[in-house]
Amino acid sequence: MLNEAQISLTGYVATQPVTRLVKPGVSNVSMRVAWTPRRQDRATGEWVDGNTSYVTVICWRKLAANVAICLRTGDPVVVKGKLSVRTYDDKDGVRRTSVDVDASSVGHDLSRGVSQFQRVRPRTGMTASEFEAAKAVGGQGTGGEGTGVQDGRGGVDGSGGVDGSGSGGPDGRGDADMSSPDEPGRGFFDESAISEHSTAEPAAVSS
Repeated sequence: MLNEAQISLTGYVATQPVTRLVKPGVSNVSMRVAWTPRRQDRATGEWVDGNTSYVTVICWRKLAANVAICLRTGDPVVVKGKLSVRTYDDKDGVRRTSVDVDASSVGHDLSRGVSQFQRVRPRTGMTASEFEAAKAVGGQGTGGEGTGVQDGRGGVDGSGGVDGSGSGGPDGRGDADMSSPDEPGRGFFDESAISEHSTAEPAAVSS
């Protein structure tokens, strides 16, 4: 669309995703996403942290539902969406600036670890008894691909792979090496920044 700034960014989830019901049948999920650039000091050879930046990422409808299930604080993510910068007065009357991204897609940053994708199939139109009978004879209740998320055995509940036996990713979902490939001995996440903002309230949003 005209006069809209599209942006792609990589970072980590700095606050737990929060789900809000905007109106009946419409919900969104908001979370803070942050990144901390690093550079190598040419004089000392040491890596130095830059300024940590934050944006509020807002997801709607199906994307919101999937983000709420799959993402947790500390997960490395790639976000694409529409950028919005606005000013507002807080409760103390102080003028502040909010940087928001209305996300069109969100995913794990696979340069920082591993993930597993579970496609959510549309409903087949089966009755409850037909669905259970189909599962009993071969797990075909969701169009031939097994039950995945619907029966709670998928990778999004922290247990790992599609059958619950895999290792998954971060936040209790695996043991991926989260260190930067270009910076030995240094993790990707700014732990102090995460703890500082873990209790921060996301900026108010409107649909």
